[in-house]
Amino acid sequence: MVPNKNLSKEDAKWLLNDFGPLVGGSIFGKNIDKYTKALNLIRGTQLRNPGCACEYKSRGNIASSVFSQYKTAIEEIANS
Repeated sequence: MVPNKNLSKEDAKWLLNDFGPLVGGSIFGKNIDKYTKALNLIRGTQLRNPGCACEYKSRGNIASSVFSQYKTAIEEIANS
């Protein structure tokens, strides 16, 4: 079960189809918003994008880790 108990089917599909392919890839200013959105959807938080490029890698790694940890639960929601 994902920490955000209100994760919708539409959001779960976005995580799998749009964010999933980014996991393990490079993290840039032009895609950091997707990492932040993924983390917010999974955790049910409202984090803002990091303020500087030095924080991008950390945010990306956390989002990728959380996604991998809950991927099975996300798939269940997307396919329900």
